[in-house]
Amino acid sequence: MDDISSAFISYHHADRDIGDEISKVLFQLASHGKGKKSLKVFLDVAGIPSGQPWQPIIDKGLEESDWLIVVFTGDQSVYCGYEIGTFSQQHNGKFGGSSPQKFLLSLYDVNQDLTPLPTILRPYQNTFVDSVADPTGLHDKVVVSAEEVDFWFNSSLGQFLVRFCTYKEVYLPTDDAADYAGRIALGAKRIANAFSRERGKDVKSETPAPLAFELFLRKAEKEISSIPANAVVQGTTLFFDVFGLSLPRARDQAPNITWEEFNRALKVNGVQVPWLHKIEADVLRAIQNLSPSGDDVTFRSPANKIYLSILIRHKLFGNGDRTFEFLMVETLDRRFIGSPRSSLLLIGLILASRWRFTYFENWSETTSRLFGGEVALSDFASACRQLIYNIDWIEHESAEFGLANPKNLIDAFGDQRRARVEQFFKDWTDAKAKLQLVLPGLDTEITPANRSAISDAILTFLRETRDQNGAFLKLAIEAYANEIDSGLKSSSALH
Repeated sequence: MDDISSAFISYHHADRDIGDEISKVLFQLASHGKGKKSLKVFLDVAGIPSGQPWQPIIDKGLEESDWLIVVFTGDQSVYCGYEIGTFSQQHNGKFGGSSPQKFLLSLYDVNQDLTPLPTILRPYQNTFVDSVADPTGLHDKVVVSAEEVDFWFNSSLGQFLVRFCTYKEVYLPTDDAADYAGRIALGAKRIANAFSRERGKDVKSETPAPLAFELFLRKAEKEISSIPANAVVQGTTLFFDVFGLSLPRARDQAPNITWEEFNRALKVNGVQVPWLHKIEADVLRAIQNLSPSGDDVTFRSPANKIYLSILIRHKLFGNGDRTFEFLMVETLDRRFIGSPRSSLLLIGLILASRWRFTYFENWSETTSRLFGGEVALSDFASACRQLIYNIDWIEHESAEFGLANPKNLIDAFGDQRRARVEQFFKDWTDAKAKLQLVLPGLDTEITPANRSAISDAILTFLRETRDQNGAFLKLAIEAYANEIDSGLKSSSALH
């Protein structure tokens, strides 16, 4: 088979069109020389019939080949390492100087500062592929002008084709004296065009419409009861900006942080925010093939924007790793249409009434059924967690509607009630601070030993906020009634 010139082209499945184009160019050049009947090309995956074992077919193709041409655009063929190792072993690792000669090289178009060649390719001949400014979608539409012939003939691709065609005299200048340089140049540009055409399919930039993040968990050796500290939170720069976190971005990798670091960064006064607890609860439920909990727990960013997190996908991989994909949805501005003053007063009435309905309207039931001494410990712990969720909820709702800003509320109630409004804020802050001394957060373990102290702290908090809630409702009703009365009088005066 010394008179046959054989090439084996290795490529990633996404680069099949490049492999096809190289094959077509080699056959096209051979057709103008002595090699038109003696050229064989084996195209990696395309050369393996469906249903046939790949190893003996690849081994035979490599053994019969003079050239192993590896296409590299950033992704390797799944067989690439095997093919290079086998080709080298079959031909004793001697290339270029052995007899008969064998050649191993790669054709690549990547910037090696950003995407280095695989280590296995570096010892061999590597040919950089120049880009084509405006690649055409059809190889037969590629043309080389007279001014381009020298450039493409002398390019690294052009010189590779000269070496290939010279070996075993596949195509020589004496075969086609008038057009030899032009045909080599055209072949080089066609291959470069194929590379540039495929490169045009790469994502140039990506702007995610919604904020999103992904949580990655390695395979667990035992049952998961909490998110491991080394789990990885990965998201866009925009996602981490929401939390005021500026993270470095590694090459070809989105910003990321461990779950432990993320928790630590978001803690408020050393306490885990309920939003993260909700994420953890949803992750654990997903692992058990359960749907997410129905609690709408929100997060308030440093910019006072309110977000909901929604678990949209859970993937379990064959190796036991898991990923959880979340969307971050900013809640809509739900302020009422109307004057800022009347809107704030009405919103205040609604939120304060909801808090009253939750805990104060059936006071005896709250003290006995939720936090009483006869309640089972697990139910008591659930009620404690729900209280923390509800505190978080009302503060976020207040912020979203503008009620968390004392100035806005003073404007709504009138400057004559300024001291009273300021006292509302102080009383709430003081009552919550005392509660958090005993029940700091959702990660507080509730046991028979600390249950009594926690129960006392909760009931003290609720008694203090019950009185505050009642006083606020009375004042808000009075102010809102005055606002309505003032509006009616103004309307009457116009008529």
